[in-house]
Amino acid sequence: MTASQTVDEYMKKFPEGIQERLKQIRSAIKQIAPNAEESISYAIPAYKLNGKPLIYFAGYKNHIGFYATPSGHSQFAKELSQYKQGKGSVQFPADKPLPLYLIEKIVRFKVKENSKNTKPLQNKKQQSGALNSDIQTYNTTLPEEDRSICTLLAHEISKGLPEAENKIWHGHPVWFLEGNPVAGYSKLKNHIRLMFWSGQSFNEEKLALKGKKFRDASISYSSAAQINTKDLQRWLKKSRDIQWDYKNIVKRKGVLVLKTGDSQP
Repeated sequence: MTASQTVDEYMKKFPEGIQERLKQIRSAIKQIAPNAEESISYAIPAYKLNGKPLIYFAGYKNHIGFYATPSGHSQFAKELSQYKQGKGSVQFPADKPLPLYLIEKIVRFKVKENSKNTKPLQNKKQQSGALNSDIQTYNTTLPEEDRSICTLLAHEISKGLPEAENKIWHGHPVWFLEGNPVAGYSKLKNHIRLMFWSGQSFNEEKLALKGKKFRDASISYSSAAQINTKDLQRWLKKSRDIQWDYKNIVKRKGVLVLKTGDSQP
């Protein structure tokens, strides 16, 4: 079998169920450590931060291998004790829920550890593609399945709109382009709703149209497996190219006008 050159190539070799778990771990790492260097090392996905090893993970037929050696395992020995372990590794069974909350705690610990002897960048401006810490907190406080959905959505939105500012707005994660809200998600009773503020003009069948006053459209997810990332990236591109001007809606006394792009039927 030809060795994988990228993490995307590596994940595609596995069945859908294992792929989804690998994607969830990858998304968690990218969300918490957006500046980590991603590569393939020892034939598995590897991440470095500040020139030091951060996390490795791997897919197998019946489990996911997770490597945060050495300190990541010893620091969380009690929480990891329920899982089968090897030298510097832990196995998360494929037939049980992935402990994303624990994985995120370990990644955060490793990020802090790797940054101890590194001077922080003196730049208060949000780095391109970086996730606001308030959104990270929002995601981590959700139940496990909702957290998996939001972690993947946050990663994909930041990937598709790396230039966008993101923050908690009206209680929910929202991405802005030049101050104009374009995409965001929120926790509802039984699902996560992904909303595009100008989505009614995207001409996309999968996006449900809402009210008549505004131009938003949305889609709901009850599991991360339902997220089609190709669709999502296409919608994100449209959210950049087609925008209704919400930023100045108060000045216009509630009247929306097209800011960029062409309105589609």
